[in-house]
Amino acid sequence: MKQAKKIFTRMLMNNWGGVSHKIMEFHEYVNLFSGKSGSGKSTVMDAIQVVLYGSISATFLNKAADDAKNRRSVLSYLRGAQKDGSYNRDGQDFCSQIVLEIFDTGAKVSTCIGVAFEVGKNDTEIRKYTFFSHSGKIPEDEYLTEKGVPYTIAGLRKLVEKRVDSSDNRGRGDVNRLYPSKEAYLKTVYDVIFGYVEPGRMMTMEKSAIALRMTNGTGQFIRDYMFPKSKEDTVSTISDQLGAYREIKERVEDLENRIHLLDEISRQNLALQTTRADKIHVEQVLKYIDIESFKTKIEARSQDLMDINEKIRAREKQQNENNEKKTQLTNALVEVEAELKSSDYGQKEKELKSLKETIKLLARNSEQWREVVKGLARWEEDEEISAYVSNPALQRIDEIKSGNVSKEAIEKLKKQLSDALESINEEVDEIGTRISQNRKDLKEKKEMVEDLKNDRKPYRKELKQARQELQNRLSTQYGRTIHVNIFADLFDITDEKWKNAIEGRMGRVKHSLVTAPEYALDAAKVFRKLQYLGGIDEVDLLDTAAIVKSEPKVHDNSIYEAVHAEEPYVDQCLRRYLGRIAKCETEEELRASGNGVTADCYSYNNYIFRHLKKNDYEKYACIGTKVSKAKLREMEDEVLKLSEEVLQDQQMQQSLKAAQGFERLNQSTDQILHLAGAGEELQAFYEKQDQLEKELRELREGSRTAELNQQKTELEVKIQEIEKISEQLQKEILGYAKTQGQAEQDIVNFQNRMDFLMQGFVLNEELQTEVREAVKTQSEQTYRRKKSKESEELMKQEEEVRDLLTRARNQFNQAYPSYGLTGVEHENVSYDRILNQCRQDFEPKYKDEFQKQYDLIYHTLRENVIATIHGEIKAAYRHRKEINRMLAKIKFSDSIYQIDILPAENENGQFYEMLMAPELDSKVLDDDSFDGQITLGEDTFYQKYEQQIQRLTEKFMPPKDEDARSLSQHRQQMEQYVDYRNYLTFSMYERVEDEDGNVKKNAVDDMAGRDSGGEGQNPKYVALLAGFAMLYMQQTNRDSKIRLVLLDEAFSKMDKERSEVCLHYARELELQLIVCVPDERLQSLIRNVDSVYGFRRYQNQVSMMHIDKGEYLDMIEGKI
Repeated sequence: MKQAKKIFTRMLMNNWGGVSHKIMEFHEYVNLFSGKSGSGKSTVMDAIQVVLYGSISATFLNKAADDAKNRRSVLSYLRGAQKDGSYNRDGQDFCSQIVLEIFDTGAKVSTCIGVAFEVGKNDTEIRKYTFFSHSGKIPEDEYLTEKGVPYTIAGLRKLVEKRVDSSDNRGRGDVNRLYPSKEAYLKTVYDVIFGYVEPGRMMTMEKSAIALRMTNGTGQFIRDYMFPKSKEDTVSTISDQLGAYREIKERVEDLENRIHLLDEISRQNLALQTTRADKIHVEQVLKYIDIESFKTKIEARSQDLMDINEKIRAREKQQNENNEKKTQLTNALVEVEAELKSSDYGQKEKELKSLKETIKLLARNSEQWREVVKGLARWEEDEEISAYVSNPALQRIDEIKSGNVSKEAIEKLKKQLSDALESINEEVDEIGTRISQNRKDLKEKKEMVEDLKNDRKPYRKELKQARQELQNRLSTQYGRTIHVNIFADLFDITDEKWKNAIEGRMGRVKHSLVTAPEYALDAAKVFRKLQYLGGIDEVDLLDTAAIVKSEPKVHDNSIYEAVHAEEPYVDQCLRRYLGRIAKCETEEELRASGNGVTADCYSYNNYIFRHLKKNDYEKYACIGTKVSKAKLREMEDEVLKLSEEVLQDQQMQQSLKAAQGFERLNQSTDQILHLAGAGEELQAFYEKQDQLEKELRELREGSRTAELNQQKTELEVKIQEIEKISEQLQKEILGYAKTQGQAEQDIVNFQNRMDFLMQGFVLNEELQTEVREAVKTQSEQTYRRKKSKESEELMKQEEEVRDLLTRARNQFNQAYPSYGLTGVEHENVSYDRILNQCRQDFEPKYKDEFQKQYDLIYHTLRENVIATIHGEIKAAYRHRKEINRMLAKIKFSDSIYQIDILPAENENGQFYEMLMAPELDSKVLDDDSFDGQITLGEDTFYQKYEQQIQRLTEKFMPPKDEDARSLSQHRQQMEQYVDYRNYLTFSMYERVEDEDGNVKKNAVDDMAGRDSGGEGQNPKYVALLAGFAMLYMQQTNRDSKIRLVLLDEAFSKMDKERSEVCLHYARELELQLIVCVPDERLQSLIRNVDSVYGFRRYQNQVSMMHIDKGEYLDMIEGKI
């Protein structure tokens, strides 16, 4: 027996588009609309959609054409809008109806659904309309009054009320209604009239079918429309439990986090105490080493002191003996000398001695005069200095050198040399000042060259320091790097002609600090606090946010045209500072501009002419995003030039300073004259000395005098020998005395240092033994170095562990400030107490509650989510088998299309194995008696998939303290995870079997591109028609369903054979098709259709002619 269904039998349109009044009849299977583009096919298709969707929105109208220039609306259809801009029903009030008639083949009743409009001539939008339905067929008057005018809504209401009592009103619901809302209309139409069809799926599928745009591929289409989503509300079942679970879970996690943080504090504190103990031990060892060392040194120095004292006593005894011998010899010498002096020889010897003293004095004076003359000669020998000495002075120096010395000449030369030295000193001071300035400039320029070589601008130290400090503080405030730049670094000068003018006019502004506008206010607050920085009063900060907000304007022919910046906010700043400064050539242009500058840096502003500062555009020129190589070469040349100037000045200064040591005749004039005559006197005294020496030789030749002289000589030699021995002995005594004092001082120092070490020190025999044993096998120095290194390492380790402890405490205190701890506590008592409290009081209580709640969540998750999805996936595989059995009935040449389902390859694929676990096929847990059943540790399924279960639980965990919108979004995400389809991948493949029986699968979406041609359209139509068949599938004969499919511009890229197969396939699926095609496809399709309407447009009217299929075929074959 053929299954009952509901068929769209007729359609009526009153005042719709180019149609004034028309009734169309539809066949049970394939209905074809044929016509040229713009003939009115889409007009009818859009009318059908308005009724089907219960909507007057323009979003779905004329979508097959996808003509952006010909957008349509329901109001434009009602007024009969044409492409030429005219309207069929413009300037008039009218009513309109669109009605679809449906016949139920099982119940043998007809029902009509439709929409009615009342449009005023001045209406700019649809104000009055209603969707309606009524039992029975379209009335005989076809919704027209006796005057041939379409019903008003009031007239329609009367008709609907009459149909309540008609014989066709035999349905289960009340269909004779004018609906107050779209929702009420759709509920009645899709449930009662269409036979319980899902409205959302049908609307989406019909809209996709209109132009066959499966933009996400056939797989997504199969997923959405052939495998419906489960209607079970599993999310609601688990959501309440999840909230309680999350709260307990957070408590437990919080406690575990506290314990973890406190454990880390305890561990670091223990490490710190251990390190400190090790350090104290090493320090004690080092102290024992020092004590033992000082004891050894005191003993050694005491022995040294005893040896020194013994040596001193021995030499003092020898010295006393020598002194006694020297006294005896000295007495004998005195007696001999007395006898010689009493003789004539003694008198002459005394005279000779006095003469020699005089000769020695005169010789010194003569030598001193030669030095004076030599010193005066230097004034004329040094070319640099002689330039400052007058010619008369130089002439007098020559006269003195030749021996012509007078009092007058000396007085004048003194004055002349003093004047020359004064001039030289003035020149030295000037050179010194010049050297100081040049050195300062040289240092500055060297720093600038160094900056330029390292690709840095040579900015002032204060400016660079302020920039760095401001950047550091802003970065700390925001937790990321916030760049602070110098304005000159952010733009370039593009016209070299105006470079100097721009540098000069920017002046101090170009050295200003800038930030992006969003940080400008915070930067200003930080900048205010930098007043402690030196030179901060010479640094400016631009308010970039205010500049950008002011939207500065630019005048024509301004120097702004000669600059370029990449950052928009920097460009706005340039507009502000350069956009109103005109480029000028003459003084007249400067005056006319009111604010201008010439290329040679002549400026005019505020009625003032001025030359721009040269330093601004030469020495301190710095504009540009890159360092200027030309500027670097220029600065290097200046450094070289300055270096040479400083060197030359230093050499000149050194030469001139030498004059300060030249002879200037500072003695008195009489003394100078005395020195000048010393040479002549010396000669006379030399002659007198010769005479006395001759007389003494003659006296010495006498016997007694010769004997006395011999005795005297012998005694003097013996005395000298004794004095030499005594002198040596005294040196040794003094040396030993010095060594004696050093040893005594060393002993005192060592004893003091040892006493200091021993203060408060308690001897530890074990440590003392350790040190003594260690120094037996190695030197004290080696042992000390080893222990000192250990001490340094332990100090470093202590610092590191202290930092780790502080960080651990701070981490805990930041997470839990309510405890009121600071992190700098000397002891760890407070943290240990909190740790013990967390371990003893809180954890067991919440851990047990958490475990119980988690067991409940797992039970619910498994029974209400995992098991449900498991069943739905298995049902999907069975459903695939049914669809493939249906698809196998249709073949395209040697191909058959089939649907495939595989595990998802996305993130959800990780759960597939768990969801399909065989353990889920037998129920383990009992809903009615959960407590006391099986524990998680005994559950094989849980043990096997514990990680996946926990991850899936996290997916369902609701957010904490979120607003309603966030909660709604999260619920949507949860819905995704309970949808079995998200764990699968749906696709369609072409099954091709060759002559040998080998089967090959070609994925449809890979085989043919999107809308790529006939081969590409085949599978899409197969999927589409199968999808509609599944949508309209009936489980029983009780509720028959509609079978409507709308196809606009159908089979456009398919050949005749493929089109025939598709139409045959649709017929087998019991689908009712309304298909729109162009005229050129009519001939190839007409043999496989049941009803044909030819569309034509003439004088803005659409005509629809029903074509007799038999007559048309006879005409093609030439029988008519």
